[in-house]
Amino acid sequence: MNKTNNVFPEYGSGYLEISEKGFGFLRSPEGFFAPKPTDIFLTPDTIKKNFLREGCFVAGPLQPPHRGNNPQLKQVDTVNGMPFSEYEKSVRFENLVTIDPIEKFKLETSPDLIETRIIDLVTPIGKGTRGLIVAPPRTGKTTILKQIANAITQNHPEVHVLVLLIDERPEEVTDFQRSVKAEVVASSNDQEIETHVRLSRFMIERCRRMVETGKDVFVLLDSLTRVARAYNNVHGGSGRTMTGGVDARALEIPRKIFASARKTENGGSLTIIATALV
Repeated sequence: MNKTNNVFPEYGSGYLEISEKGFGFLRSPEGFFAPKPTDIFLTPDTIKKNFLREGCFVAGPLQPPHRGNNPQLKQVDTVNGMPFSEYEKSVRFENLVTIDPIEKFKLETSPDLIETRIIDLVTPIGKGTRGLIVAPPRTGKTTILKQIANAITQNHPEVHVLVLLIDERPEEVTDFQRSVKAEVVASSNDQEIETHVRLSRFMIERCRRMVETGKDVFVLLDSLTRVARAYNNVHGGSGRTMTGGVDARALEIPRKIFASARKTENGGSLTIIATALV
């Protein structure tokens, strides 16, 4: 939502992020969903009454801001592009029936790119696959991710491709934005650790909401290792330390993020290909 000459629009939309206290804000993709003073506020009652879940794309008329506060959503018109009457009938992600990823993605694009052709032959990726690219630093993981992203956008334009970069170098973020045609969302390594945790959780919830509406989503996560480190720094301290100094409870959320990948029966799919450092 944009503010021009202190005049606020009468209608707004965005992706819902819910706080621990129950209220929420509609975040904009601009600036990688970072909180802004113009983000639309939703009361806890609005969220509960409309059965809204984190990551939903919500649109509706606004109340003007009062005394410098954020503008507030007056009522919910649509959720995830659907009228509320249709949205409330949708099945929650965790209640969708999960099946094997039998629908295969085609990654081969041109004769000079043999890497994606080899993936098709040796380790084919299906809708709903969860896979890891495990390799030491500077061995070509980034190049493979770019090639996969461009292959999916070229061969499967109906699939929403998201490149999620966590704790990444700023110049690497720019390179991804210029090299792939997919959506790129990132938290660079000059940001707070809490930002890495928040963005990784929020983006996966957004992808889950898209699957609930029947969409096929393909996530390229770089890297699952850095996500786990961020959660370890923020949520560590349970008293149980695993190999490498990682707190046992800190791996719970990264595990859930990776396990979100699935193909659903009569619905969409969430494919996650993540890198892991060794």
